[in-house]
Amino acid sequence: MTDAPATNHASAAATPDWVLAPFEPGTGRAPSFVHIGGQRCGSSWMHRCLAEHPEVFTPEPKELHYFTRHHAMGDAWYRARFTPGPGHKAWGESTPMYISYEPAAAALHAINPACRLACCLRNPIDRAFSIFQLKRNTDMAGVTFEQVLDDNVDDVWDRGLYLKHIKRWIELFGADALLIQIYDDLVKDDARIVRELYAHIGVDAAYRPTWLGKTQNAVIMPGVQDKLKKSGMGWVIRKVRNSPVGPAIRRWNKSQKAQKAGSYQGMSTETKARLAEFYKEPNAELGAFLKRDLSHWTPAEFR
Repeated sequence: MTDAPATNHASAAATPDWVLAPFEPGTGRAPSFVHIGGQRCGSSWMHRCLAEHPEVFTPEPKELHYFTRHHAMGDAWYRARFTPGPGHKAWGESTPMYISYEPAAAALHAINPACRLACCLRNPIDRAFSIFQLKRNTDMAGVTFEQVLDDNVDDVWDRGLYLKHIKRWIELFGADALLIQIYDDLVKDDARIVRELYAHIGVDAAYRPTWLGKTQNAVIMPGVQDKLKKSGMGWVIRKVRNSPVGPAIRRWNKSQKAQKAGSYQGMSTETKARLAEFYKEPNAELGAFLKRDLSHWTPAEFR
């Protein structure tokens, strides 16, 4: 495995992008579950399914970033985000940065050592390229994917070393506490993935959310979507998503996504080879740990 640039956790100290709500001492509860990631691995879609379940309480916004950005607010502030009602059997949040942010595991364990955890893992080459494609018109505007890799922007290399990170969580919480799912399975059979997730956090696994068969943020391209939100026109996205043509657009996007999976369109052969070499051994180790063949995560020409 080749060496990656040095780890850089600067992004974890970013300025909050939402208003920090106040709290009253003594209110709220420690989360009973947390979906810890990873980024661009379906966490937004899964959170939609969690939030829709009548037995699940989720706060707003989806990503609290308590352990990565707002830890100085204090544990009482964090607990105050969770105010489940009598009908709720589980309450928690989804912040995909947690999985790879080293201090997060111990900090959450100190709040609730019995917390149920879930994560979804995606081909690390796909994940890295996907986050670049998402941010190329915003945070990563004006830079190439190769520059992102060279500068290790947002710890892009380290975040794909999944086994290293999940072992840290398992060491503290135990193997049974962490549900590890694979993004490939989510694409193929989202109903099964949701049932597993519901059962893991202790709610009715037979509940079928309306998001089955849909893909979060799949109606309008991310770059256009970002510009619409920044210009105060997020309503356009919601209108198209909820219109009669929304499902048809989502189905088309899903078919295109399946066709392009692993093709890395727009990525040079040299860059693909560089990533394949770096992740080949870690992917094999993860596969052995999960007792699952993940060789397809390495492009065929580099196996």
